[in-house]
Amino acid sequence: MTEKIRILFLSANPWTTSRILVDEEAREIFERIQEGPYRDRFELHKHAATRAIDLQRLLLMHKPHIVHFSGHASKKHKIILGGAPGRGKTVDQQGLVEVLGLYNHHLRLVLLNACFTKAQARSIAEVIDYSVGTGKGIGDKGSVAFAGAFYRALGFGKSIRDAFDSARAELVLTKMPRTQGIELFVRNGIGQKDPFPRQIHNPRSLRNNTSKLSSKGLVRKTAEERFEIAVFETSVITTFSKRTGSAVVLCRCGKER
Repeated sequence: MTEKIRILFLSANPWTTSRILVDEEAREIFERIQEGPYRDRFELHKHAATRAIDLQRLLLMHKPHIVHFSGHASKKHKIILGGAPGRGKTVDQQGLVEVLGLYNHHLRLVLLNACFTKAQARSIAEVIDYSVGTGKGIGDKGSVAFAGAFYRALGFGKSIRDAFDSARAELVLTKMPRTQGIELFVRNGIGQKDPFPRQIHNPRSLRNNTSKLSSKGLVRKTAEERFEIAVFETSVITTFSKRTGSAVVLCRCGKER
């Protein structure tokens, strides 16, 4: 039986930071993957209010191929996770790189969907095959739209590079404001033809599984929620998508504490 692609969705939106659309982003990812013929090959694990001390436990528990972070980053280019109750705490850049590097035998894509994450994503690409980040502020709605378009492309069997290009093109097509500066970083030695996630099934054979999706959806509802989808074979992926906040209402930039 083919192993599923496991996506670990981490979010943090402490009360000391502005409110952003983390729940809507998780839903957007889930729904867009379902549009593709390979949807049943994906598993989505959601964990909210993530703290630094949670990271290794979750990486050990879920063994994800993709880690997706939705939240804030400081202007000093450090992501903000949960700290003391209701408060945020910045994460050391090199420390995060070292932790993620311990799991690169299965982790291939880290996507940082927060403001000012370009430097962090670039450093992560030294140990993980793919990472995504941004050097500028990015609107909250644009962040959600980018994530949805990116994972929809994966659901249709596209590679990481092709899915990234598809998501960027979607933002241009829809004239989504404040979405410039999103970059994909690739580790040295990863070829242009790397097929992750590689297709191993005929998409037509997967279309018959549509009826199964409605019975899966949300499996458990706690701090961690699990969604099941199906799409490709077990390949490893690492993508980080950096985001910043909306210019008018919502912002994914936070103060360092």
